[in-house]
Amino acid sequence: MHPQQPQGITINTKYMWIAFMLAMFKPKALINGHQVNLVWGDNPIPVPPGTHTIEVWVPYLWKIGQAVIQVTVHPGTNVPVFYAAPAITFMKGAIGNQPVEVPGKLAGILLMVVPLVLIVLCCCGSFLTSAMSSH
Repeated sequence: MHPQQPQGITINTKYMWIAFMLAMFKPKALINGHQVNLVWGDNPIPVPPGTHTIEVWVPYLWKIGQAVIQVTVHPGTNVPVFYAAPAITFMKGAIGNQPVEVPGKLAGILLMVVPLVLIVLCCCGSFLTSAMSSH
């Protein structure tokens, strides 16, 4: 059982393994115009009851994966917010009150796998060509 979260919001941040470089950069949030430093994982943030605008991104040379949501916090409640950084840096992030999928997951996997397959094929092709020409 988890300890009771304080009244406010809990921002859960994640990134996909193929975007492992994002681990070096801590996500940030703008809550009603006030910047908050986040960590990867759960971030409980006390806020008063009311409607709050939340923007989350990963700082780099530009804001990677910007995403915005508006949530209403009722007295004594904690509202979960889920953020997923994109697999490809030029895409928007995903944000919601339920767990969200990493944007660009398939494209990110393809961008990693296709070059590896081509390298293996080129190496095997070179090896086979040189083996056949030596006979």
